[in-house]
Formats: sequence, C-alpha cells, structure tokens
Amino acid sequence: MGAASGGHPVTSPLRIALVHPFAWPEVRRGGERYLDDLAWYLAKAGHHVEVITGTPGSSHDTARDGVVERRRRNVVPERLRRRAVSPVDTFGVAALVPLLSRRYDVVHALTPTAAMAARIAGQRTLYTVLGHPTPEQFGRRPFDRQLVAAAVRAASAVTTLSRASAAQVEAMFGRRPDVLTPGVRTDRFPPKAETVTGPPRVLFPGDAADSRKGISLALQAMVMLAERRPGVRLVLAGPGDHRWAIARLGDLGARAERLTDVVGAGAPDDVPVRYRQATVTVLPSRHEAFGLALVESLASGTPVVCSDDGGMPEVVDDPSVGRVFAPREAGPLADALDAAIELAADPLTAARCSAHARRWGWEASVGPAHEERYRALVARRRAIPI
Repeated sequence: MGAASGGHPVTSPLRIALVHPFAWPEVRRGGERYLDDLAWYLAKAGHHVEVITGTPGSSHDTARDGVVERRRRNVVPERLRRRAVSPVDTFGVAALVPLLSRRYDVVHALTPTAAMAARIAGQRTLYTVLGHPTPEQFGRRPFDRQLVAAAVRAASAVTTLSRASAAQVEAMFGRRPDVLTPGVRTDRFPPKAETVTGPPRVLFPGDAADSRKGISLALQAMVMLAERRPGVRLVLAGPGDHRWAIARLGDLGARAERLTDVVGAGAPDDVPVRYRQATVTVLPSRHEAFGLALVESLASGTPVVCSDDGGMPEVVDDPSVGRVFAPREAGPLADALDAAIELAADPLTAARCSAHARRWGWEASVGPAHEERYRALVARRRAIPI
C-alpha cells in the first residue's frame, strides 16, 4: 500500500504520544483507566507509544510493558491554587518541553491544555473531550469553557466518548467530533461462574463525595427498595465520604445508613471480584460521558442500572442487561433496581451481560477503531491550523 503524508506506509507502526496530567493507578478514574488501557493496546499492536503525564515529584522517564512514560513535574503555585487552578489547567506547560523535543505521528491529548500544547509544538493532535460538557458545569468555572473552546478549535481532530457528548460539544463549541469510546480489557473482568444468591447486593462504584455521582438519590432509593427486598445492601466501593448525604437526608439518611456497607475503593485487583459478587451495579450519575464502570460490570456478568443522562443509555441499550431511569426522583431508581435484581436471578443474564460488554472489547473493536482514526489523521495532507 502507498505511503501516508507522514512518510509511513499505512500498515507501519505509528509513533503515538498520549498526554494526560494523571496516570493509573495513582489516580483511579475513568479517564486514567482509558489512558492506561489505550497505551497497553497500542503497544501490544506494535506501535511506538509514549505517555506524557504528570508527577508531583521530580521529572523522570520510565518504561513499562513496552510503553515509555515521561513523567513531568506538575506543581501548581500557591497563588494559582488560591484561584482554584488545578494540575489539569497547568499541565500543558509541563508537557510542552517533551512535545517540542520529539516528533510524533499523532499526539492524543486528553485535556484542553495538553491539546493546545501539542498544537503549539506543531504536532498533529487528536483531542478527546473526556467529559460531557453542559452550561451548568461551566457556570461554576467560566474559564474552563474558554479552555475547552480553544482546544476544540486548535486540535487537528476532536473526539468524544459518546454520541450524546458529541452533540453537546457541537452545540456548545460549533464543531462536530467523532466518537471513540473507551473499552474494557475483558481478560481482567471474567464473568461470574454462577448466579449470586442471598440478600441482594447493590454495588455503587462512584465517588461518594461527588454529588454529581448520585449517592443521595441512591440512598433514598435503597430505603424504598428495602421495603420490597428485605436484607438488601448498598455496597459503596468507590472513593469519597458519603456522610454528607446521610446528614442532609435526616431521618431517611439514618435509615439508609443501616442498609449501607462501606468497602472503599480497595486495590485495582479487588474491582473485578466486587463486580462478580454484586447482584446489580448502579451508576445514578448525571453528565457522564460514557460510564466505563457499566461496561466493567457487564463484562463481569452483573446487570446494571444507570440514569438516562449523558452517554450511559448508549451502553445500556438492551433491557436484558439492565435498566435506565430518569435521575430526578428516588422512586424510579428504586423501581429500576428492583427490576434489575429480578433480572439478575435469571441464570442466563450473566452470559447476556458478558456478551453485551464485548462490544467494547479493546482487541476486538475499540483498539482497532483508535488505530483507524489515527491513520486517517496521519493521511490528511494538512492539519487544521492553530
């Protein structure tokens, strides 16, 4: 086959940089999981992969599983911290030196300032908007909207994690992105061998300190659900303290607390086991761009419940693997949980969930889709100017 504009045959390995201020497992969120899995896939596929990421310590380079990690010191001065500036906002400065000193076929940036730094360095840049942008979100920090708008304009190509988020980006910033979803390493999330018995266990894997993750709604729904399902337990398996929500709910919160077990985030190896031990996984968040925990749970054979907000309904688009509810009142969530618990009792459900999750397998579909997008970008004669 012929050579692409970057000088490589289209079947040759690419030089790819992935840029994000935080790395897995130091920070365990969906974006960091996406970064780590993507680097693993690309290296396994034979590409030359470098991860440019942050560290609070001294800058240094390491190699792991065929991936070069360039850790760059990213410390926010106190005067900027007082103005609510975070490492996400400043990492573009830290990343600029390695981006200027090397040439890549594609730089895949996962934050706005990383994307702008890559374009300043003259790199062919794919910018993924990790979140689900809304006017409400940017109302708290208008400068964030300006950063995202600048990155969307500057990048050679823009992607989002779901169709819903792509529509939001187009509506707010005037550019329609492509969709590149994250995926799941199915080898790390084997399905449960048998149906879970005993009192139902509802797994909440979100950050309980973040009100957007819906812990307050989940607690209220559990009280309603307990009237139908005696013995039901809510298992909090993420970071953050939920007691703020308990305090706000008053007497109802005290009742919900008695139904709750706090196991915390645990180690990464604990996560697949917890999915398999759960009856149902619940993600009642608002403004999720994708909801990677949903796919991890499904891969483990556990049905899910999620809100109809953001990109999550694009994952739970089959009633045989879970339920979707409107995240405004606790009653619909209790109904959805009740239906999902009934679904979990069906011996065929685990296999259906696992098969559904394979749509987002890295090696089968998600990884090749990223490679195709990178090669299309390399083949373009000219990148979009800054």
